[in-house]
Amino acid sequence: MRLASIRQFRSGVSGYTRRGEMVIVTRSGKMIGCFLPLTATADIPIELKREFVMTLGGYIAKRLGKEKVQEKEILDDFREFKKSRSR
Repeated sequence: MRLASIRQFRSGVSGYTRRGEMVIVTRSGKMIGCFLPLTATADIPIELKREFVMTLGGYIAKRLGKEKVQEKEILDDFREFKKSRSR
């Protein structure tokens, strides 16, 4: 796992993806994001996975609340998507 500032991350993103490196992105020394390549998910500490899921879940819930989207609508859209993909 590597630690990088925003500037470092932007300039090195192609190398991080090529090497499959996990990167914690910082601004002024504080974590603001995380790059998690799909090939390295087994190496991610469970605490980081939990924090990521909680943060992402909160963000999604907030957006859905603003858009007034119901769970049923999402499930219906997903079912339609699956049908179109299996053809």
